[in-house]
Amino acid sequence: MKSFLTIILAAYIATANIVSAQTKLSYNLKVGDHFIVKQVANQDIVQDMNGQKHEMTNLLEGDFTFIVEHVSDSLYELKFKFDRFKMVSTSNLVGEIISVNTNDAIKDDDIEAKIFSQLVNVDLAMSMYKNGKIKSIKGSNELISSMVNAVGDVDEFTKKVMKESMKSEFSNESLAMSFEQMTYIYPNSMVTIGDAWENNFEGELSSKNTWTLDNIRTNEIIITGESTVNFLNEDADVEMNLKGDMTSNVITSKETGFVKTMTTISTVKGNSIMHKMNDLKVPTTIISNITYKIEKHVQ
Repeated sequence: MKSFLTIILAAYIATANIVSAQTKLSYNLKVGDHFIVKQVANQDIVQDMNGQKHEMTNLLEGDFTFIVEHVSDSLYELKFKFDRFKMVSTSNLVGEIISVNTNDAIKDDDIEAKIFSQLVNVDLAMSMYKNGKIKSIKGSNELISSMVNAVGDVDEFTKKVMKESMKSEFSNESLAMSFEQMTYIYPNSMVTIGDAWENNFEGELSSKNTWTLDNIRTNEIIITGESTVNFLNEDADVEMNLKGDMTSNVITSKETGFVKTMTTISTVKGNSIMHKMNDLKVPTTIISNITYKIEKHVQ
């Protein structure tokens, strides 16, 4: 028969093993930490317009940097800026719709290039909680004004319309929701391998996410995500209401908590409502594949 002391000791060891297996997933950043982010997004859109297929392809590439400027008990203050922005959109019916690359020389008559070139000229500020949820972003008003003013000599009414249009993509709130899809992946409580937790993304692309801690390696944390997705976009011409699923595969740094690589694949389906065509409903499918690769910059 085991002694009372042996039983107590065994129970203590078992409890210690359970406790040691628990992990607090969070960011662990220091002032001066500098991260270089490379994003590539491919999007295929198919619309069935009375039997005719309208197929569009969007390619988006972005390079940007995050620099940690201040650390408190609950928040990180970061500066970030775009270093490069590229967007190419094509259609099987009309050919190239837009082609912009801030690394290219800007032609005098290329208004789109002048607008997007301002992305690399304005610094923005981000406040982020230690689980990756973004509290706020500042600086977008200056960014939008700079983009509009780059157009040149246009009347104030046109500038106002342009600014309102750009807010859907580049306002403080829109940028926060966009970047949060790369940063907001951690739970608020301790977890062990195999545990799952939930959070939500908001914005035009909103989702309910279930994350799972798959593995912890020497220097890396492996997380997967399964999401239900809603894509809602509305303007004067077109309203899109699409639903679907998204899968995510994430590897983060055990040292800093920052993502090292992240891929998301989503498929959403529904209708596009063409307001200028008597509210014609057009069946629409969008397949998106987004990849992030992030490296800690070492001087």
